[in-house]
Amino acid sequence: MANKKNKQAVPATGKTPKSGPVNAAEPVRQLPATMKLALLLAVVSILVYANTLRNGFVMDDQVMITHNTYVTKGLSAIPKIFATPHQRGFWELPNDEYRPLPLALFALEYSAFGPEPMPFHLMNIILFAACVVLLFSFLDKLFEERRTGVAFAASLLFALHPIHAEVVANIKSSDELLSFLFGFLSLNIFMKYSTSGKAGQLAAGFACMFLAYISKETVVTFLAVIPLVFFFYVKAVKERAMRICGAAVAATALFLLIRFGVLNYYHANNLTKINVIENALVKNGLAFESRIATAILMLGHYIRLLVVPYPLISEYSFKSIPFVHFSNPLVWLTLVFYVGAGVYALVRFVKNRKDAVAFGIFFFLVTIALFSNTFLLVKATMAERFLFFPSVGFCLVVALLLVHLLAKGTEGSMGALKKPVLTGVLAVIGLLYSVAVVARNTDWVDNYTIYKTDLKKVPDNAHLNYLLGYELFSMAKQETNGQAQQVMMHESLATMRKATELLPEYYFAKADLGAAYFWVGMMDSAIYFDKEALKLMPDASITRNNLAGVYMKMKNFQEAIAVCRESMRLSPANVYAYADMGFCYQNINQFDSAIYYLHKGICVDTNFYGNYDVLSYVYKAMGRYDSMEKYQTISKRLLNAVK
Repeated sequence: MANKKNKQAVPATGKTPKSGPVNAAEPVRQLPATMKLALLLAVVSILVYANTLRNGFVMDDQVMITHNTYVTKGLSAIPKIFATPHQRGFWELPNDEYRPLPLALFALEYSAFGPEPMPFHLMNIILFAACVVLLFSFLDKLFEERRTGVAFAASLLFALHPIHAEVVANIKSSDELLSFLFGFLSLNIFMKYSTSGKAGQLAAGFACMFLAYISKETVVTFLAVIPLVFFFYVKAVKERAMRICGAAVAATALFLLIRFGVLNYYHANNLTKINVIENALVKNGLAFESRIATAILMLGHYIRLLVVPYPLISEYSFKSIPFVHFSNPLVWLTLVFYVGAGVYALVRFVKNRKDAVAFGIFFFLVTIALFSNTFLLVKATMAERFLFFPSVGFCLVVALLLVHLLAKGTEGSMGALKKPVLTGVLAVIGLLYSVAVVARNTDWVDNYTIYKTDLKKVPDNAHLNYLLGYELFSMAKQETNGQAQQVMMHESLATMRKATELLPEYYFAKADLGAAYFWVGMMDSAIYFDKEALKLMPDASITRNNLAGVYMKMKNFQEAIAVCRESMRLSPANVYAYADMGFCYQNINQFDSAIYYLHKGICVDTNFYGNYDVLSYVYKAMGRYDSMEKYQTISKRLLNAVK
């Protein structure tokens, strides 16, 4: 019995355990390989766009941030942002959108940091890194974690592709980033629901889908992607797949309902109100056959940019892409490519319902269709940001091709990444892409640089000519060196004139050219371009105010009165017209008429200081100094309130 008690228990393996310290330290847990790859993708994404942190606000950033009356109010304006059209804080459009989430983010950032661009750029970089990680997670799950190497390669190509420089470097494109972020987050959550069946995950997926919609409508293409994923590519119970599709449709319906209500309330839902600067395909006189042929050719340009991302241009408006007909062989080559790609993907899909190449092609075709301008005209002729979603399909197909050619037959989900040839090729492509991205980021440093750089690539782009000319005009007004100011103004006038020559129906170019000529004292040219602008937009109150100002500067008060009277007829709420009318009557000593119109202006807007200011001068001219002081005091108070 004693011997039995002293015997040491032997494990079932039959091996005697090794002796060691009783409190031996537990082995350090290492991060899973997929987590390491995700972190690597995040770091790469951040590093390649780090030099955007020194950039300023560029292009539409003033519409969305610096000059947006809602955003600059900060957190207090967020309820208003969710209840109004997208650009209402800057101007009123007849064909606006409903994208409140990016503006709410801008308002939050502005409240915290004010008009400092660096934090806004940092947020874009973080959002982009998150997009890349979510894409990697989605692709890894799509392949049931059996082809992690492919998922990583595709995500790396996506992270470094130069075509995305616009989306990350231009703060305004947070809408694209947020839509992608929440769109792919919803896909990842829906995938979890497909295996767990937890109702909370279905609800979370629905919520993320809705957040993607109120960021930008691009995610509507997921109505085709989601059934493809959950009925064919992911192992999901049929009932769960149907619920996922139902949740996506419900999120779409809720968004459309809210969007319709908000835009209709503000009369901003006129889809036909697209001008030629937004989309060159609406140009007067352009034949339907040419419109379709040109739209197809643009689809070919998208493929070219994905394969060879050069040159990159911030504006593809009139006349960056020439109008063509079906007699152009490139149109047919593009058509054959797209149809051929669709047929090829369909054949592969029929043979294997989980074919990865087929999925990549389908994803590209579905997401690019929204911006094809063939089924429905969108508010832009062409844009590199439109490739943000479709490039996922392109990068996936390229990654699959590289793995097939350079790492075929490798075992395990990570096997492909252990092939030096594949990793070497990815490193070379990544290095070339990175150099191109970093270089392109420097073009986005400010308005002058991006306009000047891109105009060299497309010298006949009417919109870029106008934008550069207007930027030079703004710079010249701030320039203190007389000689430098003259040079800037000369270039400004020449560039804006070219815009009007390229596109005679360009209202803004003619209106601002009139303002520029007024500023340099060339009154005859100012009158000419103001009148030309008014032919294009007769109810443009700002241009009528400018024209009246020209006549007043020339002391031609009768002509100025006629312009102001027409302005009041077309725009009764134009308070500047009443102030100008009062000023004119004061200068021809018709004080009663001056007082009459100035008081009418005060009735229109009691908070506009201008009418009170002119009234003070009228009463001074009449020798009524008590009234002069009264209105002078009111004017100063209101002016200080504005400042």
